[in-house]
Amino acid sequence: MALRDPLERCCPHTARFWYPNARISTCVPADRSSQSPPRHCLPRCPPPRTPNPRRLYGETNNKQSANQLRIAVRADWAFQPRLSLFAGVAYERNTFAGFDSRTDEIAGLAWKAIVAPNDAMSLDAGGVLTQESDVDGTTHNDPSARFALNYKHAFTKAAYFQQLAEYIPNLNTSGAYRVNTESALVAPLSVHIGVKVGYVVRYNSAPPAKFGTTDRVLTTGVQVSY
Repeated sequence: MALRDPLERCCPHTARFWYPNARISTCVPADRSSQSPPRHCLPRCPPPRTPNPRRLYGETNNKQSANQLRIAVRADWAFQPRLSLFAGVAYERNTFAGFDSRTDEIAGLAWKAIVAPNDAMSLDAGGVLTQESDVDGTTHNDPSARFALNYKHAFTKAAYFQQLAEYIPNLNTSGAYRVNTESALVAPLSVHIGVKVGYVVRYNSAPPAKFGTTDRVLTTGVQVSY
């Protein structure tokens, strides 16, 4: 069964990127010389900017062991059925990983490598400019390349598996890079509410002094979507 939303039905040139609990879409009608698109699909949909906040907190033996805040926003503009340009920004705070603040400004090209009724995969290629302030008081600004994968398999309209992966090699420091992955499984409880289980791995080959290279987080929660 094809899983297509109203935006994609009226605008086949739809670029989509999935973040946990949020989707951002924009579109351009496939054939501007043909009949007018439906009223609910404008000749060019304005690129939406939807914030994607994430807050993680954990305790082990009554002692705080995780405290992370992340907010991200991204906009895509599709100029071909499978190709789009994107730009976005993400802010993160994670003192247990050694930094008080980290801002990533991304831009690049996205390609829909797989478009099937129950499977979709997109690939990103572009760059990142990172501003980071570490807990030891040091700050640094680094340009990096960025390559990302986003795969989704839908079991039903509301139940799906999703895999995200991101590789960010530092262009200033040889051998320094970050790898972020997230695996998620969503099962529906109702039309708009589902249970989500996720496993996140964040690796930094050159972490701040006295901090480890790898963070692993297992999350469970309720997802609300419309």
